Amino acid sequence: MNTPDPAALSNVIGKIYDSAIDPALWPSALKSASALVDGVFSYIALWNPPRRQIRILAYWSENEELVRSYNAIMPKMPFWDIISQYRMGDLGCNREIWRRTGITESEMLSTEFFKTFATPYGLRDVLVGTVINDGSNVSSVCLHTPSTRDLIGPRDLMIMELLLPHLRRALTIGNLLDMKSIAAAGLASTLDVLKFAVILVDQNGQILHKNQAATQLLSDRSVISANDNMIATHHAGATNALKAAIERASKNEGKLGYGGIGVPLHARNSGTAAAIAHVLPLAAGSMRPALSLGAVAAIFISRTDEPPQPPLET
Repeated sequence: MNTPDPAALSNVIGKIYDSAIDPALWPSALKSASALVDGVFSYIALWNPPRRQIRILAYWSENEELVRSYNAIMPKMPFWDIISQYRMGDLGCNREIWRRTGITESEMLSTEFFKTFATPYGLRDVLVGTVINDGSNVSSVCLHTPSTRDLIGPRDLMIMELLLPHLRRALTIGNLLDMKSIAAAGLASTLDVLKFAVILVDQNGQILHKNQAATQLLSDRSVISANDNMIATHHAGATNALKAAIERASKNEGKLGYGGIGVPLHARNSGTAAAIAHVLPLAAGSMRPALSLGAVAAIFISRTDEPPQPPLET
């Protein structure tokens, strides 16, 4: 099995993280991800299986007619009943779908979805990575491959497994905050308008910049503090997790994996997580270094006692 080219993989990961800052860049990131598997249509979707509704949050295709037709045919897609089975981190493809449903390839090809849409447009298989399953909605990244190549195999699944943690991190941070204005005005100049705490750090974990919400969080020392201008938490495991994520972000963001996503921050003398931290790498990519005051990572912290985020469909 040929492993993906490290340079090509790194390029895709960089584009994914740039898209967390500027959502308009997602089509470029999806195009590059599709190229790794010779895909022809890719998108980030939010599925609501009970209602058989899909919302495409971002997509790439050279064929706009395909995209319009896809939106129209999706209520007739034959696999709605199994979408809720996919948990965060699960991978999917046609072979895996056949296993879950008991359907055969010939039976699948005879469905209206394939006869009127997939087959005429030359689509044969799909590589799926599940980003979120909150019990009602499932968010996934889907890379459709054409009939001119083989079915999805181990190499393709390995590529999605490598990309998935980076996709999850970028989508989590992009959904947590309104990042659109940051791309236009620069990260430092817009930090203070964000209600969530954001801290920029260098490769050693030294704090370079913090917004007003982070300043307040550091001063009351409820979940984090600054020791020698470095972030510390009340739980050694959380502190080490943040340090490890920052170190990896400074050296090779492709090695971050799931580290630095959803790190629980406990209140002093409490076993309950009072806040959640996410680490976004900033040192690489086409636009992040220019936005980050020389920082290698941004730490986003949201308190668990803050009002819940709007529903994903909103």
